[in-house]
Amino acid sequence: MKKSFPVVLYPLVLAFLLFCIDKLFFLPVVVENTYSWKKIERKFYELKEDLFEVMLEEAEKNPNKQIGLILGSSRSGEFDSEMLETYFPNTNSFNYAAPFGPPSFQAYWLERVLETKLKLRYVLIEVDPLLFSRASIDYSLNGSYDLGYVLENIDFFRSRAKDPWQTNAKGFSVDEAEVYFLKKLFALYKYPLDPTAIKANNKEIEIGFFPGMTAGITGKEHKRGYIDKIKLVNRVKFGALPNEIKFANMDVFLERDAEAMYNQYLKGQSLSPTQIYFFKRMLQKLQGTGIPVIVYFPVVSEPLRKRMALDGLLDKFNSEIRKEVGLVSKTPNSKFTVVDPSLDSNWKCKDFVDSLHLSGACFPNLLPILFPKSVQPGF
Repeated sequence: MKKSFPVVLYPLVLAFLLFCIDKLFFLPVVVENTYSWKKIERKFYELKEDLFEVMLEEAEKNPNKQIGLILGSSRSGEFDSEMLETYFPNTNSFNYAAPFGPPSFQAYWLERVLETKLKLRYVLIEVDPLLFSRASIDYSLNGSYDLGYVLENIDFFRSRAKDPWQTNAKGFSVDEAEVYFLKKLFALYKYPLDPTAIKANNKEIEIGFFPGMTAGITGKEHKRGYIDKIKLVNRVKFGALPNEIKFANMDVFLERDAEAMYNQYLKGQSLSPTQIYFFKRMLQKLQGTGIPVIVYFPVVSEPLRKRMALDGLLDKFNSEIRKEVGLVSKTPNSKFTVVDPSLDSNWKCKDFVDSLHLSGACFPNLLPILFPKSVQPGF
């Protein structure tokens, strides 16, 4: 007698087939055609693994050279090893900055680097309220951390407190971990299917001010070239990406952009206990090591600075950062310096491209403030 396939197993078989079909959307050729070419942020995160390999290779080739470590957002992405040679001779500076790189992302790479036992000349840590916002982790959940790191640092029983600085966090929240695992397991969760993106990826890019005139390359070809550029700067600039935008935007644009940025990330929201926890963890990892650590408040446009200061957010944030740095500084052989260029009279070049990003022309003015003599060799 012929046996029929148990009906009860049909849903399981269907679920398994759908799971297998979903995996096809992880294939690079599929991602390139279905995921918008304009969304490049994830690659900055993913390619830090490539930068890490470059760092290990350089350390093996030049064992006498020390390592400088730059952690932060795109606002620190300009700082390259050659630029910093004046301040730190015989040092290769590796730039692990990424778009909206939050403290959890910074801590992950700091710990990876510390595990190598390489000699660190200095560590730069960028901090501001935006990087501590609840939404700042979105990019890094897409393209950073390894499975073991997230598993080891899930905060299953997080207590709630009105003040996020008083929350006894112990890692990623359950919600954040859930998003991470869903993006690891399901391609269509990580790369949502968008028919308009498929069309745009395979269409030639139009040149901004000339309607109908194209650049001669499709969106996906442009993205492919940009990814190659990131890989190149990992080897030539050790992760730093030159800021080629050297103009100042109009005040009216900066005001609108500042309001939009504040409303998107900070309005009506408390800071993230996850990011506060990982910031404190970085300080604890570095206390007593003798490594000079620069905790850096990045400059922002005046409209954004005023907007963050309006409800007391900025003063509270800066005070808490200085308080935490003060606590770890009490440990012998700890070398922490807090730098806020916006309070320094030597900061003269204040041209901004948008509310967050300083014009590339202003970085030479910023560097002596950011790397004071107290952290340089011989002082």
